Amino acid sequence: MRTAEFPGVDLRVGRARIGEGVRIGEGTVIVADDLVLADGAVVGPGCDLRSARLELGAGAQVGASGRWLAADLSRLGAGSVVDAGSDVVCRELTVAQRTYLGQRLRIGAGATMEERSVVRIGADCQIAPDVTLNCTEPVLIGDRVGISAEVAILTHGYHAGHPVRDGHGAAFAGVEVEDGVWLGFRAVVLPGVRVGEGTIVAASATVTRSLPAGVLAGGVPATVKRELRPQALDAHQRREAVAALARAWMERLAFKGFAVRELPGGARAGWEVAGRGDRWQVGLDAEAVELRPSGGEEVVFGFGEPLAVTGVLDDLGHDLRDFCRRATWLFPYEGNSRGLMPERFARLLDTGAPGGAGPGHGRASR
Repeated sequence: MRTAEFPGVDLRVGRARIGEGVRIGEGTVIVADDLVLADGAVVGPGCDLRSARLELGAGAQVGASGRWLAADLSRLGAGSVVDAGSDVVCRELTVAQRTYLGQRLRIGAGATMEERSVVRIGADCQIAPDVTLNCTEPVLIGDRVGISAEVAILTHGYHAGHPVRDGHGAAFAGVEVEDGVWLGFRAVVLPGVRVGEGTIVAASATVTRSLPAGVLAGGVPATVKRELRPQALDAHQRREAVAALARAWMERLAFKGFAVRELPGGARAGWEVAGRGDRWQVGLDAEAVELRPSGGEEVVFGFGEPLAVTGVLDDLGHDLRDFCRRATWLFPYEGNSRGLMPERFARLLDTGAPGGAGPGHGRASR
């Protein structure tokens, strides 16, 4: 264990495997029987992480001031991010690859030092800030799930002033959220509920009973409003959608401080993009966006089926991947997506800028 590489860090670890490029912020405490930090893993400053086995995959990140107490296992998959201010108490937490969990995540919120206190979250999920997962019983979340801000998932409910002996109920039951579900802003999911694959739960709904797959549900209590019957884009519509996406990205890059110039190209759209010490040509070809950095290798985003990236992404490529994610085109690639900060924001975080905010205002990449 190379503790000398992490000044100001308290590692109370039995066995450790620490890869290359690992960073641990000052003031962090890690307590574990087994510690596995794969290449490029990051633990922010001021964390207190305690688990029998703590495992961060390649490029995984725990943001600043995280507080974790997981009796048996904490596992964060490759490229996944748990943003700043997380508060975790459970027996077991596992998160698959490329999932993002927003600031002030709360796992616990009750009697969660229990034998069934387990949280399992799938791959490619996007979970917004201020989400609460109460896990006295298991909370199982599938792949590609979206959870909006201030959502609460509860696995127990009771009150001593309403005892069972007087005919009241006490609920203790797990919750399962299947693949592709979207839980809207401030939705509440109550004990024993299963939300079926691909279902959307509207903002502020309270889900008291299980919901089938592929429906829109809303209200208090939530009821099925209609079936979801989306029609996949045909080839022409797909090309139009990709072209609109590329043009919108050019507008976003200009806002971020890049110089964007449209190139004369006849049938093929193209742009020259310059900034931050580099220059690129961006081409649009049917169902593909091509990035050609000066002096670098071409990267191609293929919008056919399946979505695919060929080549190694630089910062601009990562920005396109993040822009696509926000438009629901989720490209598979190692690590979580991350966008470039607009220059007008970045300059205020520069310690040399007049009135600059100084360091400490950033957050984990996403």
